[in-house]
Amino acid sequence: MKKTDLRRGFLIDIEGVLVRDKRYEPIAGAVPWLTALREAGTPFCLVSNNTTHRPAELIGDLVAAGFPVTEDHLVGALDLGRRWLQERGRQRIMWLGTAGLAGYWAEMGFELVTGGACEAVVLGANAELTVGDLDQALGAVLEQGADVVCLHRNPFFLDAEGQRRLGPGAWAAALEAVGGTGAVITVGKPSEKIYNEAIKRIGVAPTEALFISDDPVNDLVTAGQLGMTTAFVLSGKHPDHEILGSLAEENWPDIICNSLADLEGPADCS
Repeated sequence: MKKTDLRRGFLIDIEGVLVRDKRYEPIAGAVPWLTALREAGTPFCLVSNNTTHRPAELIGDLVAAGFPVTEDHLVGALDLGRRWLQERGRQRIMWLGTAGLAGYWAEMGFELVTGGACEAVVLGANAELTVGDLDQALGAVLEQGADVVCLHRNPFFLDAEGQRRLGPGAWAAALEAVGGTGAVITVGKPSEKIYNEAIKRIGVAPTEALFISDDPVNDLVTAGQLGMTTAFVLSGKHPDHEILGSLAEENWPDIICNSLADLEGPADCS
């Protein structure tokens, strides 16, 4: 272990940890594990890069699957992105995420544009995104100085069929490469913004928190650098340890286990 494992609070990824993928079927043992955590009164927070569901819908799907959670347990990239845009007065946006969330942005007071002048290009997970869609953003980025707001930097995600699809991290890298005078920012993992918000939500020091994820590269490296203990579960994106070969040893997770059900109390389950 690299750190003292106090575990006074838990930060928990959703997909690959609680549920298998966007079908939201619980991973075996995850519901009773989280239920026991809540019944014990231990503070926890769901730290999600989900950009395909409204926050209320996401929590609703988890409740329907048996998880004892409320919206107060969720810190999500979608909400952080909304706040970033509103705080800076970016009202006209080009949404390049899933079409199903266009209504969400309109309800939040944003004007959605598909071409012409805009103040920000906003990227979320979108299995239907094409190069043509990115071409629509070029004028805004190169000629109008629009910001590029990447809700998270995951290079891929698992769709409802469990297939890997290119994620907003890949598309953001493409837009970043063309230049432009606007800001290029990330609000979700691996940006520190979402980790700091989650730590504030559960009210413990980073060194007293355990971050659990199926993504050691995009989730756990930042958590470890902020002083958290990290747990890598093999129930999602990566079924084995091979991905750790892409990381420097000092960035390896503190704990490795097959699934959340193997992670019990303060004991190291690696």
